[in-house]
Amino acid sequence: MNTPWNPAVLVIGRDRLFYSGLAGNSKKPRKLGNFKLYFATDTPFEIDAGQGWQDAQAALVRPYQTHRLLAPSGHIHEIGLEPESLSDTAQAQLTALFATPQGCATLAKRVRERHRRLPHLLPQNGLSTAAFDRLFLGQELAPRPMDERIRQVLQLMCDEVEDSTVAAEDYASEIGLSPSRFLYLFKLNTGVPFRSMRMWKRARRFLDHANSQRSLTDVALELGYPDSSHFSHSIRRTFGLKPRSIRQGSKHLKVYPGANYTLAPQIWAG
Repeated sequence: MNTPWNPAVLVIGRDRLFYSGLAGNSKKPRKLGNFKLYFATDTPFEIDAGQGWQDAQAALVRPYQTHRLLAPSGHIHEIGLEPESLSDTAQAQLTALFATPQGCATLAKRVRERHRRLPHLLPQNGLSTAAFDRLFLGQELAPRPMDERIRQVLQLMCDEVEDSTVAAEDYASEIGLSPSRFLYLFKLNTGVPFRSMRMWKRARRFLDHANSQRSLTDVALELGYPDSSHFSHSIRRTFGLKPRSIRQGSKHLKVYPGANYTLAPQIWAG
């Protein structure tokens, strides 16, 4: 069980993510590429998703929706769900979970209870996507139907770090489509434009290195950023924090990879 002085944990899979730890009380805008579910660890947090600051025990933010967050306790629970993994029905289910204050309170209570028992609830080979949903949400969310060619490209983008910078033209050629047809089918099948998806997947991979001992310059180059300045700007725009701030707040982060996820090679801080 985590102690109050070391609550930081990250469960990360290809389609799902659970994080508990420092919230980063900078009030800086963040723009994440997944559905983000926030839950208070004890006292309510504050969130501004375009309608002014509001107190909340739980909140749902849609992909690429700019928002700001402030947790007076300093800590937060977060769940991240990749939009291309969720059918329209599943997205409606997700919205329904947050439709009422009672629903938010019930889900927040469940997430806090799961966090307290997490080391005892995780299988040795990691959580599958379906098992993750059952554990934290109490129900499985149906996957999004997808053209097999687009699924192939997504697997490369999500699983291979070096493929997070591959151009659309190259992917199109690989699966036998024109660039324009590929971009159209990609958006149709995933609900997200190709360029936005590629940028998000690259930034998301930085979480693999949150508590690594490797230099941020080396990490930036491995992830395909042209230089440290571009890397820092992209991470800050996505997560609302500079890479160095994320690294400083993740010294004691315990990482559990999902059943369908391979962490990027690195030297761990312990």
